[in-house]
Amino acid sequence: MIRDPNRFDPTTFEPEHFLWCFERGVATITLNIPDRKNPLTFQSYAELRETFRDLVYVDDVKAVVMTGAGGNFCSGGDVHDIIGPLTKMDMRGLLDFTRMTGDLIKAMRACPQPIISAIDGICVGAGAIIAMASDFRYATSKTKTGFLFTKVGLAGCDMGACAILPRIIGQGRAAG
Repeated sequence: MIRDPNRFDPTTFEPEHFLWCFERGVATITLNIPDRKNPLTFQSYAELRETFRDLVYVDDVKAVVMTGAGGNFCSGGDVHDIIGPLTKMDMRGLLDFTRMTGDLIKAMRACPQPIISAIDGICVGAGAIIAMASDFRYATSKTKTGFLFTKVGLAGCDMGACAILPRIIGQGRAAG
């Protein structure tokens, strides 16, 4: 869905693939497929990317909070909606997917509002990268973070893990 960024109204925005709440200058994005631990789909990746791109033009939003419903942040790419189809894609399809996921992270990093990830429960794969791309990360003691890319035949560097993680925790710990 392409929106006119000059007409993005945070008070009336109704995304299709995540929940949106806007109160007193704070926008809250809630990944909302709790029965599957809030995985990302092709559509949610694209809608999140466009939302962060649009926020560049929205002065009313002073901060963005990212969270997940049902006690989990994000289980990464949906096994059925993303991982399965990726195994059948040709090189062009894989490249398009890689660009889309990287573009989400670029859009988050270019977003002028601070992004705060409020993390609970599962935070793995693409969910962990989204948390890393945020300006601040707050996690509960129940948070489990992991990078599962190689276990499903992907490279975590596609979303910037190799560049972002050492900047957060240091090169030595990131390499260990």
